[in-house]
Amino acid sequence: MYTTLVKRKPGEINPEVREQAFSVQKAADRIRRIRRRRDQKLRERRQRAQESGRKIAAALGAADPGLEKVIGFGSTWESWRKYREDSDIDLALIGGDWFKLMRHVPEGEFHVSLVELMQQNPEFISYVLEHGEVLYEKQ
Repeated sequence: MYTTLVKRKPGEINPEVREQAFSVQKAADRIRRIRRRRDQKLRERRQRAQESGRKIAAALGAADPGLEKVIGFGSTWESWRKYREDSDIDLALIGGDWFKLMRHVPEGEFHVSLVELMQQNPEFISYVLEHGEVLYEKQ
């Protein structure tokens, strides 16, 4: 076996090593582009979920005069929380008839969870009241 010694100038990189480095850089760039697209799609989905939640809250308010307030909570409304493709729309209800209101939740792109807020534990009630977004309030 013979080894060929290639003389290089100081600082010159072996072309094979340069190609590998270039391939790693291309892969890293591709990963960054994929993540940016995914993050943009998630931002857009969160916005659609918020719009949908507002419409649902208004429809619930119109459907049941006993409904006092609808509060959005969870990752759809709390921007510091991680939003995922399977995140749902969480709505806390104060007043109203939960069974009647469930019939007014449309089937669609998002799963919607309705929670009777005043039937939950005090810590959860405080959390929702502090961090949630009021979407509907009876006038």
